[in-house]
Amino acid sequence: MLAGTGLSRRLDPRNEYGFAMTTAATPETVVTTPNTGAHRWRKLRFGLLVLAMGIAAGAVLLGTAPSTFTDLKAGIVAGRVDELRIVGALPRGATGYARVVMFWRDQNRDRYAEVIQLSDVAALPPSQFPETEHVIGSLEDRLRALHGSLQIVPDHVGQSGSFVAGWQVPGWLSLTALLTWGATLLLLFNGAEPWWATRWAWFWAFFSPVAIIAVPLFLLLSGPPPGIPHPAQPGRRLTGGWAFLLVAALGPAFAHVASVGV
Repeated sequence: MLAGTGLSRRLDPRNEYGFAMTTAATPETVVTTPNTGAHRWRKLRFGLLVLAMGIAAGAVLLGTAPSTFTDLKAGIVAGRVDELRIVGALPRGATGYARVVMFWRDQNRDRYAEVIQLSDVAALPPSQFPETEHVIGSLEDRLRALHGSLQIVPDHVGQSGSFVAGWQVPGWLSLTALLTWGATLLLLFNGAEPWWATRWAWFWAFFSPVAIIAVPLFLLLSGPPPGIPHPAQPGRRLTGGWAFLLVAALGPAFAHVASVGV
């Protein structure tokens, strides 16, 4: 029997005074893990914002800004423009009309403008060119009359490139802008609830003429900056219906301003 031995006392859960032994409770440690999904979407958002800023800088540095025939004439008269390249002008003696694109450099920036050249008053263009300036007769003669030393270079090939918000940019830059737009659309419907406007409100802005500013604004303002947690409720926001009406009302005016250029 073990009852009379020291071993029984060692196995007894009570101490030598007959009191039950107790052990101190170990505090429970709660480990919280961050929302890695939301963190990844936030990193993507700021990465796309940096990319969008790079695209804007590339368009300004490498692109050709939209302008008007009126601005071109003002630059020629002021002596700022001494060389001009004309693409698509009517040959001498030809009748009808042609859509002409002119390229020049003014105030350290490459610019372009479009006009409709008419051989005579009777050769009025169709109604699809209501906002393009019209020139009757020889375009070269009219421009040389403004400044006799103006050099005009006819060009029948044109200038390769794509357009982003009216700016003519290299093809690779236009493709980068398209991919950035697509990635931002993916972020819109898969990331956290955006601030300031609902998903559908941002959606209508992305598919409108104001997309060129809506995309960077979404990337900048649709969520908290780094280090600040995302709130459970985004608060009052612009809804999709009101955003659709605003885009329908302001989109055409914005497109016209973008086509005029800077």
